[in-house]
Amino acid sequence: MNKRYISLILVLCMIISCIAVSGVGATAQTADIAQAGADYGLASSCQDGNILQCFNWTLSQIKDELPNIAKAGFTSVQTSPLQPHDGSYQWYWLYQPTNFTIGNEIGSLNDLKSLCTEADKYGIKIIVDVVANHLAGSNNGSWSGKIDSSLRKSEYFHNLGACEDDSSDRFNITHKNIGMPDLNSEHTDIQNKVATLVRNLKSAGVDGIRWDAAKHISLPSEDCNFWPTVAISGMYHYGEILDAPASSKSLAYVNNALMTEYSNYIGVTDELHSTAVMTALKDGRVAKSAGTWNKRGVSAERIVYWGESHDTYGNNGSTNDVDQNVVDRAYAIMGARASSQALYLSRPFEKSHTSIAYAKKGSTHFTSKEVAAVNHFHNAMIGTEEKYYSGGGCYIIARGGGAVIVSPKDSDFDISVANSGGAVPAGTYTDEVSGSKFTVTATTITGHIGSTGIAVFYDKNNIGKKLLIGDADLNGEITILDATCIQRYLAKLESLSADALKAADSDISQEVTIVDATLIQRMLAKLPDTKSHVGEYTS
Repeated sequence: MNKRYISLILVLCMIISCIAVSGVGATAQTADIAQAGADYGLASSCQDGNILQCFNWTLSQIKDELPNIAKAGFTSVQTSPLQPHDGSYQWYWLYQPTNFTIGNEIGSLNDLKSLCTEADKYGIKIIVDVVANHLAGSNNGSWSGKIDSSLRKSEYFHNLGACEDDSSDRFNITHKNIGMPDLNSEHTDIQNKVATLVRNLKSAGVDGIRWDAAKHISLPSEDCNFWPTVAISGMYHYGEILDAPASSKSLAYVNNALMTEYSNYIGVTDELHSTAVMTALKDGRVAKSAGTWNKRGVSAERIVYWGESHDTYGNNGSTNDVDQNVVDRAYAIMGARASSQALYLSRPFEKSHTSIAYAKKGSTHFTSKEVAAVNHFHNAMIGTEEKYYSGGGCYIIARGGGAVIVSPKDSDFDISVANSGGAVPAGTYTDEVSGSKFTVTATTITGHIGSTGIAVFYDKNNIGKKLLIGDADLNGEITILDATCIQRYLAKLESLSADALKAADSDISQEVTIVDATLIQRMLAKLPDTKSHVGEYTS
């Protein structure tokens, strides 16, 4: 028999075996990928895209809005907690859970599965807010009568009284109550119960977890194995860390070491920088800092920023009375940044802490032209570096083929600023928000900022070159055809360009082997592998 035919048969057999080993057919998943991310240009992973927080929305309301969310360029949607809880209709009761199971007024397990299935069609990832630091009850440590019987054990709680406000004592932060009974995160039963919840969420199709009150849960260096146990592989994780892990009163090196250790297991929020930018915008000025934890050793890929969060809005906080446009400007600054993720809050229509209710759909302002333009810029620029600077009284985030310029106070004005390091290629650009023209030379950026105070412009055909690992046929998406492409290359039935070979190297071993095809198959079947870099970007 002709050797070429033998090679082809071997290739087909190997592909079929890869699918059989995974236990999951790749056809349906491939169809989802082709229908979704390629249409909307969304990032292929949570870590590469921005997040829409559908605060208090039901899962069915989120599902109905998925087409608009995809068009607005959000890679991920964050839901409110889905655990059973104490209390009545106010939103904060969702953060007082009574068990580690799935299902409350936000949605059931079946609702979650349905949402995840539909979200896959658009390339949207689902992140679920999980509360694991405490259970429902009082600040004195007494339990709510609704706490599940399986959790009613004294050894499951720290039982050390209330946390003192603004304490710099790390033990106080991790072992005392913040309004509710503090769980004993060091106990293996608690770790395993939470890990089981995460696995059940993953089985339902959830892509990531947002960890509430993460700074109140200890780290391995503090003799607690909680984070290595619950940060399940193959999922995106980030934790809420307000202020600093040992508070701003502690020595800088203490906070830096703790934050770096958190980032070994989960992403972290940079609340300090987010607040600094919002404070500056409210004052009509440019913040001096370009970040907090990214300047102190935490990788930008592990940081989440925001213009506002449900805490700054829902707790009668710092953004509750801030105009939506000011929040949008803050989001534009954060959402355009390289590597890090930015969170955008769908604001409730109520404003009072006690009148904001769960299971109610919030604002759809996230579909506005300015917000969507920032997301589209962020997604298009994945893998490119940034120049973050100020000029003309504005914030400038210049990246591979364009820039986002944000005014802290003015709108409808002409601007001429430096093109730092020639970061934006010379040419004429159209602002995707206002439609006005920007002229870029080797040294200057000149144009008109419109009524939103936000300008977004870039040349889609002139973006810094980046390759999607696993995309062996270089068509911008990862499908079963990429694994086939590698198989054909190994059987000498097809040649690959230098770029295609780099993209095909799924384990970054500096050579293309059958392992690379297998890793693509495993990704499509949602079977994580520690050797895999499929879905990441390389320059």
